Amino acid sequence: MSEEQTPTNSTPTALSNSPSSTSIAVPNRSDLIQKARAFLQSPQVRNEDYAAKRIFLSEKGLNDIEIDSLLQETVFQPPVVPPRTYPQPPPSNLPNLLIGLARILSWLAGGSAAFLLLYFRYIFPRLSQSFQARLSIRSHQKELLRKLTESLTDLKANQSRTFEVLPEPRLYKEDDKYKDCHSLEDLAPLSEDVRELPATVLLRCSIEDLAAKSEPVTDAAIFAGLESNWPWLQSDEGSGYMETIWNTLHTTPLFAQEQKDDVTLWSYTPPAPTPPTALETSLSTLRATLPPARTSLHPFQHTLQALTDFTGYIASQTYAIPSTLRFSGIGMNTPLPPGEEEVRREIRALKGLVLNRRSFLPSTPKLPSELPTP
Repeated sequence: MSEEQTPTNSTPTALSNSPSSTSIAVPNRSDLIQKARAFLQSPQVRNEDYAAKRIFLSEKGLNDIEIDSLLQETVFQPPVVPPRTYPQPPPSNLPNLLIGLARILSWLAGGSAAFLLLYFRYIFPRLSQSFQARLSIRSHQKELLRKLTESLTDLKANQSRTFEVLPEPRLYKEDDKYKDCHSLEDLAPLSEDVRELPATVLLRCSIEDLAAKSEPVTDAAIFAGLESNWPWLQSDEGSGYMETIWNTLHTTPLFAQEQKDDVTLWSYTPPAPTPPTALETSLSTLRATLPPARTSLHPFQHTLQALTDFTGYIASQTYAIPSTLRFSGIGMNTPLPPGEEEVRREIRALKGLVLNRRSFLPSTPKLPSELPTP
């Protein structure tokens, strides 16, 4: 009950504060009813409670009959329907959209046509020319590579055919001046600098020297003999060459090692002579077939050569005399410039040498086949 009375009591208070409740005494009932009707139709009071409206009207001096009639008018009064005046819809933008789309399509078509015209008129010919040029260059390069490959193949084939008739090179061929050396003492006079001697020759002579003395051919004995004959090998600079000799000893197939009583002994095996090739055999046969050439000169050949040189010198000096001294006649002693005089002197000297050579030609030795048979 208290919750229902709370709005009832509060509503008259709110209604009592409204402007329509300023006067308590109502002189005219019709004016009072008209004001009450307007008050009930106001938006602020229309949604108020029915009991609150009734209490408020009774406090204003209206009787029950007037209050009921006013409340009935308020309850059954139909709501005011607004007029049906809706705004007109805006015009459609579809034509404008279609026109804009048509313009865009026309611009695209025109731009594409202009671009294609420029492309096929100016750009495409240049691109096609550059493509053809690159294609021709590539074809030319391929042709050059093909020719180079063919030439290399022919060169390899020719080399293979040529190498078949050439003698095989000897990998470990020694110089002839070391042929008679069989000990380190024989090598010492040939060169004071040990670096000028081949490592294979040093090792061979050292091994043969130890074998001739019936001493074990070990690593220590070989290098001790080398250091005793060439003390330079014991220095810091000689250690590098000693390492070279060590590598030669262990990598060259001419030197073989053998284990005997836990000691490594070395031996030297001379390389087998290579058989002569067909070309060498043919050249040897040709040399044996041809007669030996006579290289001996005449006993007086040197005297004849000296006389020829002396005569040529005299002739050159004779023709080298200036023209002003040799021609003293009238009109013949006109001096020449120094340059022309020098040229004339050289020409005359050369003429004298030519005449002298023609007069004293050396005798040509005859071959044995041209000599008269007895």
